[in-house]
Amino acid sequence: MKQFFSGPLNENARGLIRRLGYGEHRGHEGQLSYTLRVTGELFPRYHAYIEDKDGGVQVNLHVDQKAASYEGTSAHAGEYEGPLVEREMQRIAQFVQGLKTEHKPVAPPSTKSTKGFWG
Repeated sequence: MKQFFSGPLNENARGLIRRLGYGEHRGHEGQLSYTLRVTGELFPRYHAYIEDKDGGVQVNLHVDQKAASYEGTSAHAGEYEGPLVEREMQRIAQFVQGLKTEHKPVAPPSTKSTKGFWG
């Protein structure tokens, strides 16, 4: 499942996914991605590819159900849709939304002259 989160964001793609609890994972050919265990076991796990794009962040998420079946291959049982993937993408979306509201600019103080308590 792919989703683009528009900016501006006060966090780059790597920082955002790490704050969500994902760890870096080097796949075959050295490609960098991020994983997060669904349970205490190695599998299933969330597997995300992310990139900074057009002032926002692109997230490509799926669930690895098990390791590659044959040595030397990268094929695995992956879920690219479904409730598990949708729930995690919703969690990511809520986190990103929190980043946007967390750092909204504060209006400058009024320049209108007011009298003090005794004035």
